[in-house]
Amino acid sequence: MQCKICSSPVEKAFEAEILQKYQEGFYKCQSCGFLGADEAHWLSEAYTNAINASDTGIVARNLSLYKIVSLIAYNIFGFRSKNVIGGGVSTLVDFGGGTGLLVRLLRDVGIEAFWQDEYCQNIFARGFEWDCNTKPTLLTSFEVFEHLPNPMEQISTMFAVCPNILFSTELLPCPIPQYNGKDTWWYYGFEHGQHISFYTKQTLEYIAKQKGVFLSSYRGIHLFSQHKVNPVLFAALIRFANKGAFWILKHFLQSKTLSDHQLLSTALR
Repeated sequence: MQCKICSSPVEKAFEAEILQKYQEGFYKCQSCGFLGADEAHWLSEAYTNAINASDTGIVARNLSLYKIVSLIAYNIFGFRSKNVIGGGVSTLVDFGGGTGLLVRLLRDVGIEAFWQDEYCQNIFARGFEWDCNTKPTLLTSFEVFEHLPNPMEQISTMFAVCPNILFSTELLPCPIPQYNGKDTWWYYGFEHGQHISFYTKQTLEYIAKQKGVFLSSYRGIHLFSQHKVNPVLFAALIRFANKGAFWILKHFLQSKTLSDHQLLSTALR
């Protein structure tokens, strides 16, 4: 078997019980550290509902993430509410956008954000689906990377859309965390069966090198970017997003809540 990221040899790391019924092997790359399932045959069963029932943190996570994304979009990628002289408004596409909650929150702040998801119904951002002919300035993809059955192929698809990718995933600790019993690492998610790909810092560095981009990481938030980002700035924007920095930013952006309402109302007439 070969690694799904770097094609190096892999070794079986452990077997785990998936969906409380399947005993399946997970394999670790000896080069980049990627850990993944071989053939995740249970995915159609795991995705009976796109949003798994045990994800009780989905709302709290989005309420935190939209502040982080807004600060990074404004301070690193130059997002503004109005056209910059000589150019258009910067746009963002949320890949694997789920219910559209993050896109709606971002638009309410003043970020020109659009939704994309092949598997989940758009509930909160209807009317703001991404047009694939539009080239975004920034692509976000939260709680997606660990779901990818063919990660390098699917990450390459994201890079074809935009070279700047802001995403989340919990990095695999070393040594490999407990995979059975009451101390099982919570991020494995074997009970819902949707998490099948796990990355180390070395894995992400390999992807960045292959794609010719820079990598920034702080806690569970990561950024692939065309240009090098000051790591202190990146960490500070994440650390202070929920400690007052976001409320300062709001004074420099204009909410799209009302203008979106008017736009959609006109379209319905």
